[in-house]
Amino acid sequence: METASMPAPRDTAVGGLSPESADVASAPEADTCAEATFEEAVAALTETVNRAPLHREIFLKLLTFCTTQRTLAEAEEAVRACSEFPSVAQSPYRLVRTLVHAGGLYWLELDETGRPLTSQAKAGLTPDEIEDATFAYAVVTTPVGEQVAEDLAPEKRLRRLFDLVPQRLTTYLDLMDFCREKRTFKEIEALLRTRPAAAFASTTSSQPLQPSFFVDALERSGGLAWNDGWKITERGMKVLQQLR
Repeated sequence: METASMPAPRDTAVGGLSPESADVASAPEADTCAEATFEEAVAALTETVNRAPLHREIFLKLLTFCTTQRTLAEAEEAVRACSEFPSVAQSPYRLVRTLVHAGGLYWLELDETGRPLTSQAKAGLTPDEIEDATFAYAVVTTPVGEQVAEDLAPEKRLRRLFDLVPQRLTTYLDLMDFCREKRTFKEIEALLRTRPAAAFASTTSSQPLQPSFFVDALERSGGLAWNDGWKITERGMKVLQQLR
């Protein structure tokens, strides 16, 4: 349901192994979904990704980045490089582990040759012996994670948003174009106040939409991100260039 929302408050390589070669047994957290169907696992991971809006785009970028096996250090660095990261309170390690527990990433223990320790290799070893045999850690996206990354890709979410009410398309695109540079909400509000009244007509209420509605909608769809100002995302820019 549409709401005439108030302004957003934030304005005041050990690589090379394919996913198929990763030993699932080396990622016990993934086993929590072992009895769920693929669809149920996708639904559960989707809920985790969407549960914290500040984390959503980081999770999706991480799932995409890790379709090729990455060392833990590489994955953590990818999180730090996200434009959304300065606004979150979680550490890169905790964000990675959240996706592991949710079934989006396999957690791999690597031996001194860089190969995953298989269940057979760990059979009969004590936890201390397994720890001694582990020289590094890596992650790789699971099939469930790949599906969620595809389903929630910003390009798809933005297209769905634009198709909902076609008369708002120009306003959305103008706002994204305006945010090629970081903008305050007041600057955005001044821009949007010049737009035709039709763009602010609600389909569910007699009250006109507020400028914050457009900002919130684009953020939820992956077109804008907050980092000391509202700015178009990299994938939002790709969509903008395709439609302009």
